[in-house]
Amino acid sequence: MNSEFELIDLFNQIGSKYYKKNGVIIPPGDDCAVFESKKSIVTSVDASIEGIHFLKKTKPQDIAYRSIAIAMSDIAAMGCNPLAFSLSVTSPSKDRVWFEGFAKGTQEISNQFKIPLIGGDLTRGPLNINVIVYGSPYKKNILRRDGAMPGDYICISKEVGRGARGLKDLQDNIYDSPYIKDYLRPLPKVELGRKISDIANACIDTSDGLLVDMHKMLKASNCGGEIYLDDIPIVSDINDVNAGDDYDLCFTIPSNKFCDDFIKIGVVSESIEIKLISNKGYDVDIKGYEHF
Repeated sequence: MNSEFELIDLFNQIGSKYYKKNGVIIPPGDDCAVFESKKSIVTSVDASIEGIHFLKKTKPQDIAYRSIAIAMSDIAAMGCNPLAFSLSVTSPSKDRVWFEGFAKGTQEISNQFKIPLIGGDLTRGPLNINVIVYGSPYKKNILRRDGAMPGDYICISKEVGRGARGLKDLQDNIYDSPYIKDYLRPLPKVELGRKISDIANACIDTSDGLLVDMHKMLKASNCGGEIYLDDIPIVSDINDVNAGDDYDLCFTIPSNKFCDDFIKIGVVSESIEIKLISNKGYDVDIKGYEHF
């Protein structure tokens, strides 16, 4: 029988080699960890619940990686550098093999992004993962949703619908699908956030669907836009533009800052109206994933 504290020991040193680099001055072990930064601190929290945010058959390594990655995506959308994270796990059992797998996935993303685990909690109940990620800006200004300007290009960085296709292929037991990794192990666009942090006027991550998240950004900016549906690279069909789980960044930049690494999908307008334009006959409404 594994005690709660024996399971917690599996996580105690995850990312400890990054404490000093990321400003951790009191590591986990006290009632709180303490870290410091000369810059502003940004923070984001995300919950991942079995049967809602991941399938019941998902491996614990993938649950850990995915849960932390989707929380980190919000840090990337603010043009910030992730520094550390906290982790709360509610589990129906004390299966040590499961927790060892979960700790392995946590260690993997910790090493990939060089960020330490600085705190957490463990309790019994339906499987539920809560992650808090902390970061600081690369530049003086922090990217927000409300800065889009008329004439800005609206951009993304990859084809749309990869996460949704990966989930469908998992449900259909198509295990050799190249899209499954996009769903189980989404890559937070931290490097893209860094690249656009001093040229973009507004940014949002596309966790709930490209069109609905883009709409949130334009609404916050009191703007509208012309969206060229034909120019959006899609995996399956046009409904991909409303599929969640992509975790790309949708951002606006002045036209003179555009480069070939970005995919232009529209232009910001002064009018608050959003026009969906297609010469291919695409007919789609703006909607996305809803949590309730």
